[in-house]
Amino acid sequence: MIPWLKARLPLERADLQILLAGLLVRLLLMPFAANSDLMHTYWGAHLLVYRGHLALGFQALLRLVHAAWLWAISFLLPPADSLWIRQADAPFLNPFVSPQVASTQGWFDFISQPQVFRTLFLLKLPYLLFDLACLFLIYRLGSHRAESRRMAAFWWLNPILIFAVYIFGRHEAIALLFVILSLTAVRRGKLEGGMLALGVAIAVRYYAVLLLPFYLFSFRLSWKQRVRALAIGLAPWLVINLVSWSLSGSPEAKGLVNLPHDNYLLSMRFPIAAWDNLYIFPLAYALLLLHRLYNREAGFESLVRYGLVSFLLLYATAYTGQSPHYWTWCLPFLAIALAKDGTLLWLHLAQILCLVVYSFIGSRSTAGYLFAPISPDFFWSLPSPAETIGRFASVEIVISLARTLLSAITLWMAFWVFRRARVTLLPDNGQAEAK
Repeated sequence: MIPWLKARLPLERADLQILLAGLLVRLLLMPFAANSDLMHTYWGAHLLVYRGHLALGFQALLRLVHAAWLWAISFLLPPADSLWIRQADAPFLNPFVSPQVASTQGWFDFISQPQVFRTLFLLKLPYLLFDLACLFLIYRLGSHRAESRRMAAFWWLNPILIFAVYIFGRHEAIALLFVILSLTAVRRGKLEGGMLALGVAIAVRYYAVLLLPFYLFSFRLSWKQRVRALAIGLAPWLVINLVSWSLSGSPEAKGLVNLPHDNYLLSMRFPIAAWDNLYIFPLAYALLLLHRLYNREAGFESLVRYGLVSFLLLYATAYTGQSPHYWTWCLPFLAIALAKDGTLLWLHLAQILCLVVYSFIGSRSTAGYLFAPISPDFFWSLPSPAETIGRFASVEIVISLARTLLSAITLWMAFWVFRRARVTLLPDNGQAEAK
């Protein structure tokens, strides 16, 4: 792989050192750590591979990707019945979908089977392949070698990404690849290709829809061009819903509406009166969107700036405590931004320190529980950081203070990025031509 990369990219010794260091960390972590989210994701895929049950539902495209990979490696895995637990009274209900129905015994059975390290490695291997593709594209986004190296190093050595994908076992690299593909396309002036890639990202992980308005209004387009771009951006999601509807009688969007995670966007609010609340993230996002609509600044850097600020506002005002993978969503935009502004790196390091304490809200699910495959009884018996803190102080106060500081740093970072916008609040009227 290294000779191929050297043929495609002008890699120097420092680039190879970054690549090998990040790769070594990933390979060391892949077999030894996992959250039940990994089982949750692959459990739906196993229904198709082993049971012949086409259960599309929510995130159908993601499920099909995992099913294809599971089918390809099935001969290398232990028997399906030893990996994927099922409830006798509801054989097609995902037992890992929530703590209320998750089987602790099933989790122990999974991590206690003799081939657990090989199994975990193989299940995470596609994430590594997508991650490498992300690195390749991130490197090529730089305008010169030093900038490319800073962006690649930030991506490849970022603790949040490594934790979310290779310890927590999340699939964020799949959607992130298409987000980076979309940025690469629009950077080269191919807006329609960028919108299509963004549309695939939306079909994989719905968070990417937050970026859609900024793609439409960060380039000088006529309204006709914007409508066309919007149709392209929504096409993959619409296709997935039509396929899901035709095969299962229920569109994928139905599962989205019923997700408890939707309330995360509404978690910070000011009660005004009975049945009257002011939701902070929708308010902040709407204000940012209005600023985008009226600001005549255009171009790739403007898109990156607005996209990054939208995610920072989300992190500062919405509940993300037990979900460290949410914080990976801003990393492509932050990598591009900090390549030109080193101050953002120090702010990001401060974010990481606060995020570590904030993640203690997940108790053992974000602590020793993650390394239970090494020794299930030992690691499960370890007290969580929250339990240890509770012996000396109020856990709620400590974690909430960390969260408060995290929001302060994140809002300051959003302001720091936002203030660099060249503001010209004049109406576009849709008359400008596309680049």
